[in-house]
This record gives sequence, structure tokens and C-alpha cells, in this order.
Amino acid sequence: MKKQIFAFLCTMIIIGLPIVTGKISNNFEDIKNFTVDDYTPVWELGDSWTYDINRFQANFFASNAHISLDSTLDDFTIEVIGYTESSYILGLSGKIKGYFEYESGEGMVLKGNFLFTKVSGNMYIRQNDLANEKIYIVINGIVLLTKHPLQISIPIPIPLTITINVDQDIPRPIIDFPLYNGKQGLLNETIISADIRFESVFLRILSLFFSDIPSDIFYKESFDIPMFNYSASTENISVGAGTFAAYKIQFAQGLVGSIYYAALVGNFIKSEIVIEIPDQFMVLLIGELKSYNYQ
Repeated sequence: MKKQIFAFLCTMIIIGLPIVTGKISNNFEDIKNFTVDDYTPVWELGDSWTYDINRFQANFFASNAHISLDSTLDDFTIEVIGYTESSYILGLSGKIKGYFEYESGEGMVLKGNFLFTKVSGNMYIRQNDLANEKIYIVINGIVLLTKHPLQISIPIPIPLTITINVDQDIPRPIIDFPLYNGKQGLLNETIISADIRFESVFLRILSLFFSDIPSDIFYKESFDIPMFNYSASTENISVGAGTFAAYKIQFAQGLVGSIYYAALVGNFIKSEIVIEIPDQFMVLLIGELKSYNYQ
């Protein structure tokens, strides 16, 4: 049970969260025709970007276990809140809605809805190439269990806290700057190390009566993220925050999907990602920029 939950949440972190970029030009005339390269930018304190993740759907299968999630992430905000000597510190916040289901393969089923559940945390991005170094996330709130080991028909609201720490042993930027129309390349493979803890009063109580349910769940693991090829082309893209000249960065000849980066905004403005390996996992992420504060 622990390993399946760990792998699923790491997939959420790596694919579900936008990786921000920084400043290139405040003058749209400099970039609208894409006649010059867009280089690695620079951020300032207070720069922020707010997204609506309109659909995050995931299914994970392993060792007869099945985890599924269908949700939205509203007002997901990324803000530059500080610096270290070599990295930017980003604050993360947002609200989760949707439902989840877990089947252990041994007869235990947990199913429920996210009610008043929030996401917060920090992300550290290397300044020289915007590689993601580490992420700390807290998911905290109330979930409404509609199916559980108590086998009663009344839904049970429970408090739940999930803390997640993720480090890249070899930090890898998601965008290979400089960008230009027609660019092609490879994102090298890397290794992710993570530890995750689930805590709830409900789990502690259930563990007193069910020997197969732990009082809390903790797991630490490392795993490989494979190499992806990519190509960059240019388009005008409309999202909630406006219409922008953007780079469409397409992964694996479009089999994985695309993200859209706008230099005027200094960030991703749209995501259309779907990854599926039959009988193993599927992840779908659709979202767009809602607003931004970028000087």
C-alpha cells in the first residue's frame, strides 16, 4: 500500500505542478515575431502566477492495487518569496476539489471526496538554469470518506495531512533555454528522491481495530525519470490571463502532450499533458494561467 501511494503522489508532483520561469522582456515588440532567442530569465521578489488546473486525472495500477484521482486545483499560486545563494524560493498555495479511490487488491477499499483541502509549500529553483532542485508540499484539510473499512453507509469526514519532500539528485530544467522557433532537443534522465507521510486521527483509531491499517504512513524511495525529446514552435495562445505569443513545447512527438511558455509573462501559460502506460498508470493534466503579477 505504501509504495503504490508513494509512486502515485510523486507522479502528481512531477507532472501536476507548473515549473516557473523568469523575466526576458517587458516589451512585447521584442518577442512577438520570435526573431531573437529567449534566454534564461531573472525573477524578482513578489512575481507571482495563478493557475486554474481544470482537470487532473490519474490512475495507478501495481501489485493488484489501484489508485485513482479526479480533481481540480483552483487558484494555484506560485510566488517568488525569497532567495538562497544559488536558488529562488517559491511559495505554493491552492485549493483541491474532487474525489479519490484506493483498492488494496486484498479487499480493502477507501473512497472519498476532498472537501476543505488546501495545498501549501515551497519550491527551490536553481537560478542559473531554472532546474527544479527540491519541493516541500503540505496537503491539509478534510476528506469525506464514502467507502471505508467500517462498512457503514454514512459518509465520514476526517482530517488528513500529507507532507511530501522531493529532491532531484541531478536537477533538470524542464525548459532548455535559449528557446527559439523550431528548436529540438532532449531532457536528460534524472533521479528523484522523496519521502511522504500521511497523518490522521482516523488512521490512528482504525489501526487499533484493523491490523492491516497503520497509524500513519511513511515512505522513502528513489526512482528514475526517463529521458524525453522535445520540439518548440510558436503560436498565439489565449488563456484566462489574456492572449500571448507563446512557445509550444511538445514532448515525445506529441505522445506525452504539450506545455505553452510565454516570454512576456515569464512562465508557462497552458498545459495539455497526458501520459499513459496500459495496466500501469495514466495521468491527465489540463490547466491554464488565470492571472499574474510580473513586472
